[in-house]
Amino acid sequence: MSAIADSSAFKDRERVLPQHQAALTLLQDRLSAPTVPRLSWLDLACGRGQIVASLEESLSAEARAKIEYWAYDVRQDFARETRKTAENLGFASLETRVGDLSDFDRVLPAGAFFDFITLTNTVHEIEPGRLAGLLVGCIGRLTDSGTLFIYDMEQIRPPELGALPWSRDDVRRIMRSMLDAVGAEAYRPEVGLWVHKTCNGWNVQVQRQHLNISRRDVAAKFETAVQRTREEISRLLKERLVTCRASLENLTVYGAETAEEQLEKERLLFEFWALSRAMEHAE
Repeated sequence: MSAIADSSAFKDRERVLPQHQAALTLLQDRLSAPTVPRLSWLDLACGRGQIVASLEESLSAEARAKIEYWAYDVRQDFARETRKTAENLGFASLETRVGDLSDFDRVLPAGAFFDFITLTNTVHEIEPGRLAGLLVGCIGRLTDSGTLFIYDMEQIRPPELGALPWSRDDVRRIMRSMLDAVGAEAYRPEVGLWVHKTCNGWNVQVQRQHLNISRRDVAAKFETAVQRTREEISRLLKERLVTCRASLENLTVYGAETAEEQLEKERLLFEFWALSRAMEHAE
């Protein structure tokens, strides 16, 4: 994941973001099962630790004591801040790793598998050419009953130069391509749309148990799955660039007459740069 200078990690101990609350609700359910003495959780792109900042209120001490927590981020200072917050929560164990997000599968120990993987508010920062490998890598790191939870925004406000947000429909196509490629053609996890005041978000949960394929088969199909998913992402980029060009051409001819059209022009200009940059990197 290349650095995006405009990007910043949110942290407010007095506020729980709805996407984090959704992830924590899933976590509560899993930890409540009497047959779960331990639960391994990989928090990819952990940022400054916002998702665990309110965990003391969300989970009992007994539930937190079941969690083997792994925090992973590209920035050393963010990983350090997350670790500082997590150290006071009474987890069963605590690990932090630093590295490029697309390299997480190589950075983490080969035998580490996870019951719960979270990736929130980050997909828009990932280079499209590396997104496929990240998604397939997450599938390969799930335990047999593991869950992958992903959330991101359809638009970034204010826009971040170089960021490329995806729509719910985009994500549906990407996930379908990936699951077909790993041999899970019958599995179609829902991609939800979250309507917020300033922008919409999307989320998807992938349940490992619904794939109905062995870990060995996933590993054998890894490279093919990455390539096929990358090809679908490339098609999406080309389609979006055509649409973006047409919209900008229309604004060039007729101008932006209203405040809403002015905001849309700004969004399209940011999108045009992000798409052009992504396609250049993919060549």
